[in-house]
Amino acid sequence: MPKSPGMSGKRSFGGKCAFAVLLVAVLSASGMFATKGVTAAGLTGSHGTFTVQDCYPHHSSSSRSSSRSYDFDCDGTFRSDDGKATDGQASMNSVDTGYRAGIRLPVQAHDGSTLLSFLASTYTIASRGEVTKNFVIAFSVLLALPFLLFGWLTGFGETGGTMRQMRETWRATAGTRTRTIVLASAAAALFGMIVISPVLGFVLPVSG
Repeated sequence: MPKSPGMSGKRSFGGKCAFAVLLVAVLSASGMFATKGVTAAGLTGSHGTFTVQDCYPHHSSSSRSSSRSYDFDCDGTFRSDDGKATDGQASMNSVDTGYRAGIRLPVQAHDGSTLLSFLASTYTIASRGEVTKNFVIAFSVLLALPFLLFGWLTGFGETGGTMRQMRETWRATAGTRTRTIVLASAAAALFGMIVISPVLGFVLPVSG
């Protein structure tokens, strides 16, 4: 089998560091949403009730478009089912619905998850929809891997170039391991989004 373009070439130290940083970022982001999916299913964390006090649109810094597709941030109180944990200043970020004050939502509190505590709110709504949504996002983040692998294996990530040069580099990988690896990683991420995520949302037990 012919060698793929750039597979045998040496990588600069800067190129290796950049690839490692991007790889860790992609895997960490995917892992965060996968953990939120597991938490929403009730497999980790403490189950309880979140009582909404206020919900308001969460505007991203780039939200200049006229579309009104907002996520919401909600403030309220949390009480665990066993009554051992309470939080009078609880909050949830990026909720799909702007709930009215007084609505009681089944949630999972994240227990000592450093990644989630640093990057996400402390509470996740416990529902099959949330399980599916978070796993879909986790696998969609992994769609960045084919591009990272293509840039790394062909050397295009270091040399750069125009779109035309990138297409020519891609054509040159026909019949090589690079083409197989890149397509396999893309197929795995898409399969996870389309098949595995809905299945997990259906089969995982959810405390509601």
